[in-house]
Amino acid sequence: MGTSTMKGSSDVLVGLQYGDEGKARIIDMLAKDYEVIARFNGGANAGHTIETEHGRIALHQIPSGVFYPDMLLYIGSGCVVNIEKLVHEIKDVNRLGIDLTNRLHISSQSTLIQPHHLIIDELSDQVIGTTRNGIGPAYSDRAMRMDGERLLHIRLGDFLDNPSEVLGQVEKNLLHVVKSCDLNNVDTNIMQKFDDALSAITPYVEIDTMFMDKLARSGKRIMFEGAQSFMLDVVKGTIPYVTSSHTVTSHAYTGGDLSLGFHRKTIGVAKAIMSRVGYGPFVSEFGGEDSERYCMEQDGRTHSKEYESHLDVQRFLKSSNMLDIGIALRIIGNEYGVATGRPRRIGMMDIVQLAYAARMNGVDELAINKCDMLRDFSETALGGIPIVNKYSLHGQTIDYVPASSHTYKQVASSHLILDPFEQDISTITEYNHLPKPAKNFVRMVESALDCKVIGLGVGPKRDQYVVKSG
Repeated sequence: MGTSTMKGSSDVLVGLQYGDEGKARIIDMLAKDYEVIARFNGGANAGHTIETEHGRIALHQIPSGVFYPDMLLYIGSGCVVNIEKLVHEIKDVNRLGIDLTNRLHISSQSTLIQPHHLIIDELSDQVIGTTRNGIGPAYSDRAMRMDGERLLHIRLGDFLDNPSEVLGQVEKNLLHVVKSCDLNNVDTNIMQKFDDALSAITPYVEIDTMFMDKLARSGKRIMFEGAQSFMLDVVKGTIPYVTSSHTVTSHAYTGGDLSLGFHRKTIGVAKAIMSRVGYGPFVSEFGGEDSERYCMEQDGRTHSKEYESHLDVQRFLKSSNMLDIGIALRIIGNEYGVATGRPRRIGMMDIVQLAYAARMNGVDELAINKCDMLRDFSETALGGIPIVNKYSLHGQTIDYVPASSHTYKQVASSHLILDPFEQDISTITEYNHLPKPAKNFVRMVESALDCKVIGLGVGPKRDQYVVKSG
C-alpha cells in the first residue's frame, strides 16, 4: 500500500542521553501542533514531570499532553502496563480537573505487568538499578511466551476476550513464583487488587488494532514520545545498565502501532548538564567513579535529597574537587529521580556521545534543557562551561561510543572550556536576548551534531523556554 493516500503525519521525540532530559516539558510545549500523543515503550519506570498553570504532575504511564483537553493519548503495544499504578495515575490526573474519558486509549496488544513480575523484580539483583516496577520480568515473559502449560505473556486484549481464564493464568504464575522462591509474606489480597484494577482500566482499552493507522489516514498529526532515552536502549545502550525495551526512533512505529511511512521528523532532547540514574558508564561525570559510588551508596538513600539539602551549595560549587561541583549542580538543578528519588549522577555535556545518539536516531531538530544552569559554571574553578569533545581509547582517538560497557568505562575524555556568562537567563524568552557565550554554546552544538537547535529550556516551567528560529 503506497503512501499517496496518507494524509496525516507522525514525529518522534526521543531523549538522547541517559534520561531525565525534560522530554515531557518539550512535548507539552509542542503538543499544540499535534492531535495525538503516543507512548511506544516502557511502563511505570518512566517519570515525566510537567509544570503548568494547572499544577505539577509526574506522569509515569499516561502520555504527556494531558493538559490539552482535545488531545488523544495512546499507550502502544510496545509498552508494559502496570494497571494498579495506572489507576492511581488516572485519579491524580482527574484531581486536577482533567477528564480522560474518550481521550486515553491503551492498545489491547500491550503487555500486562502481573503480580509475579513485581515480586521477581523485587527479589532480583539490584546492580543494574531497576525501579522495581516489574518492567524487566514482563518483557522477559513477553519473549518467553510460555513455560510448560503456563501462559507467561498476557495482553490486555487477552483479558477482554476471557477474563476468568486470564485471571486463572495470572494466579498460576503468581503461585509458581511464591512456591519456587519459598515466599510466605505475599499480600493475600494481591489478586483481588489486580482484578479490581483490570476492571477499572477496561473502558480505556482500545480493541481496534488499526486505531493509529485510521487516525493518521484521517489526517491526524501524531507525536510519539519515548519513555526512556537512547543510551538506555536494550541493544544500543550501555548494556546491562539499560532499560528492557527499545528506545530508538525507529521502534516508535513498531511499539506505537503505525507504519513508518507516516514519519516526518525526529526531535531530540538533551540537557546542557547531563545526568544519569543508576550504575553504568558515564564518561563526562563530575567526580568519575567517586561520584558513582557516592550516588549509589545504599541504593541512593544515604546521600538523598534530604541529606544534600543541608550542604553549603556555594562552597561545593567553588571547590576544586569535581565531585563537589557535581553535588552542587545536582542540588541547584534538583536532579533526583522522579520514579526512584535517587540522586542523579551529574556530568558535563558530552558532544561525542550526543553525536552518536543524534545520528543513530536521525535527529532533525534538537531542544536543549537546563541551559540556565550553564551560568553556574561562572562561579566554579573551571573558569567556564566545560564540554567533552574528544574520546581516546588505549591512547587512540575514537569518534564513537564503544559497544561494550566495560570498554566504554576505559574511555578517557578531553574537554574544552567555553566562555562563561554571569547573566540570569531564566526570564529570557527571545533568543537574541541571550548572552553571547550562550549563543556560542548553541552554535558549537549545532556544528558538532549537524542539526538545528529549535529551543532552549531556561527553567522548569512551561514559559521558561527560548524558541530559536532559523
